[in-house]
Amino acid sequence: MSTYLWDPFAALGRMDREFDEIVRRAWGPRRPALTGRSQSVEFAVPSADVVTEGEDVLINLELPGVDVEHDVVVEIDRGRLVVRGKRDGRREQERAGRVHRERWSGSFRREFQLPERVDASRISAGYERGVLTVRLAGAAAEPKTTRIAVTAASGDHEHESDHDHESASTPAE
Repeated sequence: MSTYLWDPFAALGRMDREFDEIVRRAWGPRRPALTGRSQSVEFAVPSADVVTEGEDVLINLELPGVDVEHDVVVEIDRGRLVVRGKRDGRREQERAGRVHRERWSGSFRREFQLPERVDASRISAGYERGVLTVRLAGAAAEPKTTRIAVTAASGDHEHESDHDHESASTPAE
């Protein structure tokens, strides 16, 4: 019989990609701007990659141009890592002496189920070059097996030995 080691992050990554694909099929990779014109902006759901690095798990979310200090919240809620925030954008063009300005905004939310062994105090997040990286320290570590000694109560030992002596002294029929 072979054993199978289930990796929750592999399943999580697969489900995350499948969900992204469903959303993209339903809404398309782009959505119309709020002005109602045919101009489009990027879809508000950030792409995510879940990878392991040694005993740590890294969740990388693409958030280019987002002010992570003011517009992004990373929190743990009921055993789930939640990354939520908003994206704002604007564009300005000048043509023939006229200024054309557009603004748009949208919110996003991504959730990831955390394994029970993740210590919330060992989770960190950083932002560099448009990518938010959340590090779950020790999340990919194999659970350690600890053997615990079992001792019998002293009363149980005496009772068993009395019973053994009685059966030994009982005459056979």
